[in-house]
Amino acid sequence: MNLVIDIGNSLQKIALFDHEPEPLFVHTFKNISYNDISPLLDKFPIKNSIISAVAPYEQKITDILKLRTHFITFTQNLDFSIRIQYEDKQTLGSDRLANAVAAHSLYPNQSVLSIQAGSCIVADFIDKNGNYCGGSISPGLDMRFRALHEFTSQLPRLSKKNIDFFIGNSTENSILSGVINGTINEINVMIERYKNQYSDLLVLLTGGDGEFLNDALKNRLFFTPHLVLIGLNKILDINL
Repeated sequence: MNLVIDIGNSLQKIALFDHEPEPLFVHTFKNISYNDISPLLDKFPIKNSIISAVAPYEQKITDILKLRTHFITFTQNLDFSIRIQYEDKQTLGSDRLANAVAAHSLYPNQSVLSIQAGSCIVADFIDKNGNYCGGSISPGLDMRFRALHEFTSQLPRLSKKNIDFFIGNSTENSILSGVINGTINEINVMIERYKNQYSDLLVLLTGGDGEFLNDALKNRLFFTPHLVLIGLNKILDINL
């Protein structure tokens, strides 16, 4: 049994895998602690573990995993079973690599665009031959709302909500339209440009805002909420 931990900027997740691509369960936290990990090691026959972190976390978590499991620290020098066509893979985020590995393992021999809608809108493209080509990064919904408030003197701080209008008839509605419709249009245009170049393209959507955005996108996508975790588990299996 594998324990996979994803320490993200906004959310942190723990997942257990047992010889299946999909996790047995996923727990989500604001901040994972040692006390969240230790009971799992007592309750389940966990043999292997991996941590991917883009934010700080307790050193005690690493210590107990090293002591009680075959522990792998995520680095860009692991074997990913894909060819990374990136200028400097040491600067490539672990979540992006995990997404690419998951996409290729779930849909081999097909070009896949993975769109992660979280703190940022992150697109990662891997072609049908297993070449990770890169992608794009832009601000996520919350970052756009925050920027409008923090970099102006009068615009209010808003958050996402479902809207059914394009023309905002107030300042608040104008912000909502600009952020939400702007993000949706950005993703739609991105997908069309990829499809024009790769006719076999499959698009996966993941991340904390993925389900929210999927309802409004031009073509509903394959919403895969645990794509990063699936990729990390695959990376763990490859490197055992």
